Amino acid sequence: MRWKSLFVVAGLVGSALVVSAPMAQAATTNAAAPAAGRCSLVPPTRLVISAPYRAVTLRVGSDCVAGGWDNAGWTSYHPTRGVQEVAYFFRTSTTMVMDLYDYADLGRWTWRPNGAYDTNNLPMTQNSPYSDVKVGSWAGLTASRSGSKVTLNVSAARYATSLNKFIPYTAAIGQLQYKAPGATTWIALKSVKTTSTGKYTYAYTSAAARDYRVYFPATGLIWNAASTTIRK
Repeated sequence: MRWKSLFVVAGLVGSALVVSAPMAQAATTNAAAPAAGRCSLVPPTRLVISAPYRAVTLRVGSDCVAGGWDNAGWTSYHPTRGVQEVAYFFRTSTTMVMDLYDYADLGRWTWRPNGAYDTNNLPMTQNSPYSDVKVGSWAGLTASRSGSKVTLNVSAARYATSLNKFIPYTAAIGQLQYKAPGATTWIALKSVKTTSTGKYTYAYTSAAARDYRVYFPATGLIWNAASTTIRK
């Protein structure tokens, strides 16, 4: 009986060793498996439509290369118009050119992941950046002085996608600003609202020489613009 018990115990121990060996091997294999990295798209956050066509460079972040990437893709979506552009990258190049036409849908595009994989075919974590797409605008300012009287003439234009060109920026709300020569902070002088021809004129009295500019903030579909600085 004693020998029989010893054989049973020995058999159980032997079985345990046989079973535990592949489990230990699996654990070692899992521990050695590389962790999936991260791959980010870096698109321009500000896309300006100011011509019928322009080439826009998209790129992936340095984290893609650091993570041992092989390929990655994203698709941009407009909140009401759906799919806009598709961006695919392979490890042979970290940049690509996107064709941007002036009939593109204006608004915020969100770039949704289409999948990214490393050289071990493991999925990588992706980001979901955005690009704001608006038409460009332009601001111009001329000034004249007669004694202490300063006259400021404002001009404004914006790109019209339906006409494929810039047109007068009608009823644009902006601000004439000034600062002392050498100063860095602009001070509000007068609110501006352009006419149907994109013009506005303001005259006032100032004996001191000042730097002037006109600034139009961005709207939902039009980018901001500032004129060059004029001293009078």
